[in-house]
Parts: sequence; structure tokens; C-alpha cells
Amino acid sequence: MSSPRPESVISSSAAFSPIIPDDDEDEDPIIRSIDVFISPELSRTLHLLQFPIQPVIASASSSSNKNISSKATTPIEAKLRPKHNMLELEYPIPNSALGGHSHQQADNIHLTQRTFTSNAIAPVTHMALAKLDKAGERLDIIPLQKDVLQMRPSFKHLHNHEEEDDTQTNVEKAGDSNTTTSGKQKPILFQKKESDRSASARRNSYAHKKASEESEEWIELDVHGSEGKWSSVRKDELRKIVCANREQTIQLAKSKFTDGDGGHYVRSLNYMESISSAFADPADMMVMGEPTSETTATAGEDVDETAVAELASKLVVLLQEGLGKMIPFSVLRSNFHSEKVSDEMLIMALSSCAVLVRGNFALKSSLAQFLKKDVMKEMRDLMMLLLNMHGSIQRERLVRAFETKASTDDDYAVINADIITFVLETMAKLLNGCWVSKVPDDVVFAAKFPKFAACHGVYWMRKKEMLKELVELYEL
Repeated sequence: MSSPRPESVISSSAAFSPIIPDDDEDEDPIIRSIDVFISPELSRTLHLLQFPIQPVIASASSSSNKNISSKATTPIEAKLRPKHNMLELEYPIPNSALGGHSHQQADNIHLTQRTFTSNAIAPVTHMALAKLDKAGERLDIIPLQKDVLQMRPSFKHLHNHEEEDDTQTNVEKAGDSNTTTSGKQKPILFQKKESDRSASARRNSYAHKKASEESEEWIELDVHGSEGKWSSVRKDELRKIVCANREQTIQLAKSKFTDGDGGHYVRSLNYMESISSAFADPADMMVMGEPTSETTATAGEDVDETAVAELASKLVVLLQEGLGKMIPFSVLRSNFHSEKVSDEMLIMALSSCAVLVRGNFALKSSLAQFLKKDVMKEMRDLMMLLLNMHGSIQRERLVRAFETKASTDDDYAVINADIITFVLETMAKLLNGCWVSKVPDDVVFAAKFPKFAACHGVYWMRKKEMLKELVELYEL
């Protein structure tokens, strides 16, 4: 897929005129034009590796010749657990890196190779790898969709030594115990049934996490260095870097608010959470539709999309207070001067970072910094959906729904009764056995801005479809 070369990308000065001046007064002359192609075939299998701590073998060979450095930076073994995004690399340790003290080291740390283990980091902005051809006329770009793997030294050889000592000690104690208790009757023990809370705690424990990781088999990977004879498999993979379909043209994504050229995509490059999450998440993007008749005369085409984005970032900070509690439109309106911020501009900014729940605005869960896991943000969305639909929530039903979901999906095991209560308390209060909104319903907003309220109604219809399984579990 090829990408057209708009003049605004080629040169900032050329964007206003198709004629490029040839005189020497041009401060930013164009020295080369490069065709850009998108090659997505490897996007779902390619990882970027980072080494925050430089391997000792790399520093030891940095002053050596090129051949030694190339061999030292190539691992001799590699294995992967794709389900858990775990990678292990084995690097040889040259004698020069030991400093001539190898004879003084204990057996458990007398190593000839060093293991590096991965820590998966989800990308917070757009990342890609690119290959420029030898002529410098074509650039093939591979967008990265997988987590970045940060490689750090592993010290498991020390833990293994300690575990061997503990195992030997336990075996000796068990032998002594068997000798002492031989011939005696053992008492019958009754174990209490595991409660839901203890089962959830067990699933969230470090031991359960390690057991889940250990249950996945390692996949041995073939290692190919930068030099030497390349295998046919590696040659086939390298061919996928080059875009196969160069006739198809793609365009930058357009904004939902305006027909501007690529504004939405450019803003999504911003890695600040408050902006990127609001504008880069297509599943959570609010489709505003046409402006209301009440605001067309005052705003019209004067609404600046950049100003709306800046206003949205301020609203995110305001809505974060009180752990994302709901705020009436009138209260939010009082924080901005009406001559500088029109009603339409404020509602457009709110609709990119907040949702309407029974006439009041609440921060979008995707922007809630006090919730670290996606399943917790999904739980908060479900709570707001239920409040919007029924006006109240039954906590026991929520607990049961997520326990049922956790029995088939381990990702939901982190949600227990305490977490459900904590999130409920940020938006609701207990009244007559049910949880109702802390803020009274506001019918004024829907009456004053019916079209905007209808757009938010469409948003909740989409959200209900996305959370269909959890809604059905709750309503059982």
C-alpha cells in the first residue's frame, strides 16, 4: 500500500504553492523525494527489543573489531512464550568480560553465558520499523502492534541454587518426620470450602501468575545473525518487509469533527494519555452529528478543532477529581467564560473525554487514571451503563456476573467484591439496598440540547452491544 506524498509533508514552504523556488533564498530546500509504502504483513508478529541495561558482552566488544562485535551482540539461543509475551535470550560471555577472575567465582555463578528475560511494555504511541532501499528512493514501513520487549539480565541461576538447598533440607526433614511418625495413625482433617474472596485472591496471587506462565511451553526460536549464510526461511520473512501491493493508495484518518486533512491521525501521535486516549480510540470515539439549532448561529464554522482538543485536555483534569465522579453540565459551564467557550465548543470537548449519564457528565473510563487494568475500566463502563438504563445497581448481581466471567476468562480474576465496591463508591451511594447516583438526574441538558443528548444515547447503545455478555450475566 502506497502513501501519497502531500506537499505539506514534503516541504512546509511548498504547501502554499505548487512551484518550488529555485533561488538560493530558500532556507529549507528539498534534497530528495522518497516514496513511502506501508507493509503490514509482519505487524502482528514483529517485536521491538530494547536493552535499558547494556549487555556486558556488548560493552566488552565495543572497542574490538567489527566481526567480534557482531558475534557478541547476537544471542546463541532464544525461546518464546507467545501467550505471556515472554522472551529469553542467551548471550555468550567472553573471557575478556570476566576480568581474569573466573577461577575465584563460586560454582553457581561461574557462567559461560548470560540470560536476558523480557518485560512486556504496551506501546503508548504509534511505532514502526522502516527499511530504506539502497537507492534512497523507497521507504517501506512496518507498523508495530505487539508489545515492546525490554530485555534485562536474569538472576534465576542464583534462585535455582537457593531452591536446591531448600529442597534438600525439606527432603531431610520429611525423612526424619516419616521415621518419627511411622506406625502411628494419622488424624482425619476437614478443609473448609474455599470462599469466593479467597479464590479470587488465589487467582490474583504471584504463585498463580507464575504457575500460569510455567504452564505454557517454551517455543525454541531460530537465531539468525547479521552475517553469514541466510536460511530460506529468513529470506522469505525479509521479503515481507517490502510492500507487495504498491498500487493501493491510503489516506490519513480524518477527524470525526471536521473534514480536515488528517487531523485525527496527527493528534493520535500525541503520547500524552489525556489527548491520545480521547482522540485515538476509534471504539470509544463520540460521533457528534450535526450541531443544534440553538448553537449554530453562535458557533457555526468558527469552532476551532485545535481549541476543542486543548479544552478537552483541561476537562480531563477537571473530571479526574473525585475519582471521576459525575458532574452536571451547569457546574462545568460555570468554569469557562461563555464569550471564550461557546456551549457547542464545550459539549464537543466533553463528548471526546466524557459520557452523559442521566444528564450528568462522567469521565470516560479509558481516561480514568485511577484504574490501571482494562477489565476494571470495562467494569466501570458497565456500571455507568446500568445506571443509565435502570437508575440503580445491585452490587450482588455485579459480583456474581464478574465471578461467572472470571471462571472462563482469567483476565477478569482481578475483579473482586472489594474492587467493585470501591468503583461503585466513586459514582453511587447505597440507598434502600441499591446503589444510586450520587448526583441527581439532570433533565435540563437533554431538553436544551436534544440532538447532543441523542448522540450520547447512540453511544450507550453501542456500548451495550459491546458489553452484551456482562449485561446478560448481570440480568440473570
